[in-house]
Amino acid sequence: MSSPKRIKLAANRQTSRGMHPVLPGELMEDTPLVDVFVGKIKDPKTTSKVVLSLNSCLPVAELTHLKRVRCGEVLLFPADSFALDQVHEFLKAKGFDVQLLSKEVRIVSVARIAPKTKKQHTKVHAFWPCNFHSDKYIEKLSTNTLYTSTEIAQHENYMKMAILVATTAAKLSLSRQLLGVVIVDPKIPSVVALGFSEAHENPCRHAPMVAIDNVAKTQNGGVSTSYEPPQDKSALNLSGFHPQLLSVIKATFPNESLGSSWFKGKSALEEPSDGPYLCTNYYAYSTHEPCVMCAMALVHSRVKRVFYGVKSSNGGLGTLCKVHAVKDLNHHYEVFAELCLDECKAL
Repeated sequence: MSSPKRIKLAANRQTSRGMHPVLPGELMEDTPLVDVFVGKIKDPKTTSKVVLSLNSCLPVAELTHLKRVRCGEVLLFPADSFALDQVHEFLKAKGFDVQLLSKEVRIVSVARIAPKTKKQHTKVHAFWPCNFHSDKYIEKLSTNTLYTSTEIAQHENYMKMAILVATTAAKLSLSRQLLGVVIVDPKIPSVVALGFSEAHENPCRHAPMVAIDNVAKTQNGGVSTSYEPPQDKSALNLSGFHPQLLSVIKATFPNESLGSSWFKGKSALEEPSDGPYLCTNYYAYSTHEPCVMCAMALVHSRVKRVFYGVKSSNGGLGTLCKVHAVKDLNHHYEVFAELCLDECKAL
């Protein structure tokens, strides 16, 4: 029986309101199936002998996630190039004693690959028993129960800040598009940098690109002109903030920490995995789904999670493609869509 404490912790996690993860296909789609030949074991007492013999003379390396036996039936091999009446002859040729099996052979659909989630496992297990070890983190992602209500409220607060960035930049004639991005270091936690569209000056200066560049400014880099706000090294580094936006953000979000930790080389970090490369382990909040270019820039920046509000017709994180889920890339990040959807739609 579960303890009261564990019950309370479970109850505190909830479906993330309108926000939901944008998952790779392998976590969302049904597990692909493949046909296999299945034989009937004559004598249940010889089951172990049948399995050992088949594993020796006819191992099925690509299907090791499956149980070999179910209810007196044994999985023989994939049904790809033989007819039913040829199965026993093939087994004989491999050195298997076919006298251990009845003459009946049938074709069954089974999971071609190991299921990733409980939902997938439940479906394929009905076809044929499948080994499965649940990953608690993946289960929370796939069921959209990763965050507590308190954590969701904090994510919403950062998105509201991104919305304010978009509207304020437009009012101040800094931008001609209502697009805003906020980059957060969750370890401190603090807002590290802001971004708004500067595409009227340079077609590549989309809001996420500007935000990443502003993160670079906190690390003695950046390609655009520095804002050069007053710097007090006893406080956090505010190089990632446009001065005119900084005052508005401070006034509207007085309880939020603003600024990044001061840049240190990798040798000076207690945990080198935290950086110092750009957005390593940072979260990005964007009012709109980043385009393919920006989605790829976020890969190169090593961001950990991206949250966006409204889908874009040219979006690269769910609409046109899922850049973050391309297996061949050397970095992947998690994506959550439709955070503060209505507010972002209203921009």
